Amino acid sequence: MSTMSSNEDDQYEILPSSDLLERMMKLAQDYPTFVTLTTTQEWFGLPRAGTDADCTFDTNYKGETNAGCNNYVLIIQDKEAYPDDPDVQLAPNAEYLLNLEGGYWKQPFNDEETPSKSGWRYIPDVFLSGSVHGDERVGPTSLIEMASLLVESAYCESLPRMRYHPKSPQNNNNIDDESQKNHDEILWSQELMSSQMCRTSLLSKGIPSPYRQWLARLASTRRIVIIPTANALGYSQNVREENRIDPNRDFPFDVQKGDEGQCMQTIAGRSINELFRSHLFPIGLTFHGGMEVIGYEWGAPTYLNKDAPDAVAQNMIAEGYSRYANGFPHHKAYDYGTMNDKVYYVRGGMEDWAFAGSWDPERVVQCAPTTYGGYDAEKTTYNNSTLRAFNMLIETSDIKSPPMDQLGKRTQPLISSSGEENGHIARNIRLALLAVDAVEPYVSINGVEGIQFEDDHVPAVNQRNYDGTSYFETSKQILLPEMADRTLLHGRRTEAKTATVSWTVGGSFDVDSTEIVYGPWEELPSNLAEGKDGFYPSPETSELIASNFLTVSPTNTDASAEVQGRSMWHKQGAYPKKDDSTPFPTFETTLDLSSYPSGTKIAVVAKVKVDKAWTNPASNVGPPGLGSVSHIVNARTNPAYHATNAGKVIQGRDNSWWYSKPVSLIIGSSGEYANLMSEATSSNAPMTMMDGKVKAIHINARTGSMDMQGDGMNMKGEMDVKRESSVAENSGGSKSMATASSNLSMPWLLGALASFSVFVLGCVLIRRKRRMRAHRRNMERIRDEDEDFNADFSEHGEYRDDSGIENSRFGAHDEFTID
Repeated sequence: MSTMSSNEDDQYEILPSSDLLERMMKLAQDYPTFVTLTTTQEWFGLPRAGTDADCTFDTNYKGETNAGCNNYVLIIQDKEAYPDDPDVQLAPNAEYLLNLEGGYWKQPFNDEETPSKSGWRYIPDVFLSGSVHGDERVGPTSLIEMASLLVESAYCESLPRMRYHPKSPQNNNNIDDESQKNHDEILWSQELMSSQMCRTSLLSKGIPSPYRQWLARLASTRRIVIIPTANALGYSQNVREENRIDPNRDFPFDVQKGDEGQCMQTIAGRSINELFRSHLFPIGLTFHGGMEVIGYEWGAPTYLNKDAPDAVAQNMIAEGYSRYANGFPHHKAYDYGTMNDKVYYVRGGMEDWAFAGSWDPERVVQCAPTTYGGYDAEKTTYNNSTLRAFNMLIETSDIKSPPMDQLGKRTQPLISSSGEENGHIARNIRLALLAVDAVEPYVSINGVEGIQFEDDHVPAVNQRNYDGTSYFETSKQILLPEMADRTLLHGRRTEAKTATVSWTVGGSFDVDSTEIVYGPWEELPSNLAEGKDGFYPSPETSELIASNFLTVSPTNTDASAEVQGRSMWHKQGAYPKKDDSTPFPTFETTLDLSSYPSGTKIAVVAKVKVDKAWTNPASNVGPPGLGSVSHIVNARTNPAYHATNAGKVIQGRDNSWWYSKPVSLIIGSSGEYANLMSEATSSNAPMTMMDGKVKAIHINARTGSMDMQGDGMNMKGEMDVKRESSVAENSGGSKSMATASSNLSMPWLLGALASFSVFVLGCVLIRRKRRMRAHRRNMERIRDEDEDFNADFSEHGEYRDDSGIENSRFGAHDEFTID
């Protein structure tokens, strides 16, 4: 499934248009669950720039009327997690890419008839543009290489798929049930083997477990819209402009009166315009070349020598980009500042348009171009939400098409380095990933009683439980089997009932406040998300948590510090750090469980407030007096913030708290839970021991203690393929049971896993013919389901924005409100 070179030491190389298309097609074909590939021509009905002589490598369109270059768009989004999202219901990529007759089949999307409980409306959008100027060549390849890392990690982390976990049949005398179990065990063992193989492969490419899980989370919780070559014609010709028109002067911001015919002249500009009209981007990047600098607002002549609203946040993010991208021999880390100061001002610039087009309407004009048959003026009329993005300019390299030996290597692509392995492409892969991460804060519980969880978000699994499954059922469940037995002895407490919890925070810079809240599940509704649209947590849930749950602060932070903690992107580095095995901050605390009797099911949730400093005004803001205007600042600091466009929503959080998914603690005794413990132990579930007894056991662990996260790489980047010891000390002095295997080599691993699979298969083959017939029937059924799982979506829809245009899918003009 890998789309990357098998030689991890290969230099990156700048890909021409034909190779970019080949890579995108392969991503769409290999990872249909996570990748959608389309064009702005098919999506929005735009014409193509160029003639029969241009983009001849692209054979997806034929005939005289299809001359010119397609503007491809690659969308990375978890279709299984958010199946209702119209973005994943685009035209059938498989048919399109295989050049089948008929092209795209379109079916209008009816918003009212489509369930929205999966929460797709709230998935944060990220915009990434590779080449507005066709001769500035670093961006497109950087984005395709980044996309490959994301989807390969997400696919790998999705294995083994949760829905295939073997379950004991309800009736052991039922042949069909027993055959189903045998079939599931085979499938499960096969997917375990595939999982271990792909994780070992990623490790060999410099992506250890914490980074693999991070990439998988990004792919599964964001909608990443990539237009690698917005100026497709210019890139194919290796020239700056599109038909001698500069696309980066083609946007309707700060354009002088009378020049309305001088904007939206290019297909590049119109393609970007359509993508913004059909999304709600808090953050974006546009890659250029000719110097090495990161630029943000302002870059318009009207605001020369002025800071933009939210300049403090832009400066902090740009500094983070520069630090994570880093420098390499003869190339310093990126300088950063306003475009007016670091580059030069322009009229009609894309970055200022994307940032201010919705809240500074006096600077916006309705375009009236005559090129390509004209462009509807209403398409440059925007609602109050569409254009409020931090869309920063990345000037990647002094040489617009730098030599191969300056591009960097594939070794350890996620480790910030200033060595020769870094380069123009390597560092911009990391820079783009930081943008994807920073679009929205998140917090996740990563361990209980020394048991470290393998995952938080499992790709290809719906996150919002809109099928009726309760959040308790899908939560990580930790049984504390001996706890009830220790409570009282002859009327006296023999040992305090406590549990140590650890959690981490991402998608932010400063952690202003973070806490654990916990209480009985019975105090909460079965569905913690809003029933109508999947918003998590629902107002009812957050209110019940605030009124009924206990709150504890982290115990491993300095209470006198200015902030509670820092993310991995902070200029001072992550704090608190647990060890060098993870780049993320790790908070810890101990829960007092003494008041809960045996049998109590306790919900544990982490919450966080972040980046309050972003609301501080700069010293010379123009225009003055507006406060925060951007989506990204308001979403994390303004509880009343509400913005909508094209069905997407950005919603402020109650008291600015962001919540984790819950983890469940089950208070029990060894007698009451003997059968459950026996089953969990036989499945090799992760557990901790104390005094020879089980202290805690992860009873519904997805992969048992198959130590998928044992492969390590320290922060210096040195490979260490030795497994962790089977018994490791945890913070409470107890022992943590993990997988015991050391010095695993790839051949040994494959042989062992293959032998296990063959053994299980052999056990089934000796069964009676009747059972074999039932088994084959079930195999055929599940194989069909598996094909459906990987098949692309076959229902598609047109897509437009909410600006009140006739035939708009979502109806009337959506409003932007701050109550």
